[in-house]
Amino acid sequence: MQQLVDADPVDEAATAPGRTLSGVQKKWLVYRGEQGFQPATRLEEPATHIAKFNRVDEPTLVQNEDLSLRLAREILGPDEITRAATGVVQGSEGIALIVERFDRIGDERLRLEDFAQILERPRGREFDGKYHSSYEEAASVVTRFSSRALIDVARFYRLVVFNLVIGNADAHLKNFSLLEQERGLRLSPAYDLLNTLVYPQYDRQTALAIDGEKRQFDQIDRAIVMALGLSIGLPARAVETALDTLRKRFSGPAALDFPPTLGPDDFRARYRDVVLANAGRILG
Repeated sequence: MQQLVDADPVDEAATAPGRTLSGVQKKWLVYRGEQGFQPATRLEEPATHIAKFNRVDEPTLVQNEDLSLRLAREILGPDEITRAATGVVQGSEGIALIVERFDRIGDERLRLEDFAQILERPRGREFDGKYHSSYEEAASVVTRFSSRALIDVARFYRLVVFNLVIGNADAHLKNFSLLEQERGLRLSPAYDLLNTLVYPQYDRQTALAIDGEKRQFDQIDRAIVMALGLSIGLPARAVETALDTLRKRFSGPAALDFPPTLGPDDFRARYRDVVLANAGRILG
């Protein structure tokens, strides 16, 4: 592994055309000022947060990611997930997801590198290098470089399974990072969580391969994720326990307790249907 370099967690949003949520999602570096959040336009301004906005063609991206992050905190634990909340930013219209940067402690910038950088997957003309891998190879990054490899491989596994259950077909290499902490490199808090299956025009297969191939979501079951856990070095009992725990937590999460008046065209209804169907099939 080359020496870690400072990396901005603002990931480029462009992906291979027609593959997933292609196109650029507007993102601003912002900070909390006297009048609320405002853009960080000068070098001396702190840029402590990232504001992510809806796109004209996909007006529910912010709400989708906010819901996914809230669900992840409930299922995986709040310490495992980046801090974020919806809000407004001066100078911009509409709601934004305002994400606290975990690579900052006060004015200190921590060293952060995503898995595409570590594996030296070039962006390519269509920014598709981040899709040229597998979850097994991604886990090998944790095994090799984390200072608490056994713990972080288990955390990585639970995060991958969570992404599969919520229907995130865009969980690519740049959505996993190692963060330098006091006692060495650790798997960073989870970020960029999204249920992409609620948008039927986009891919229905995993962003990275599992056991040599990218899988259609409706074909992923407990046997496949069980085999994935074993292949990345987790003991069988640990894999079973992880899946059983996730199954129990997905049985009635508060984040999906929507009002009974929810209309069938509300994206949250589609979101819930995707999650419950995937949870039943994947977690058994």
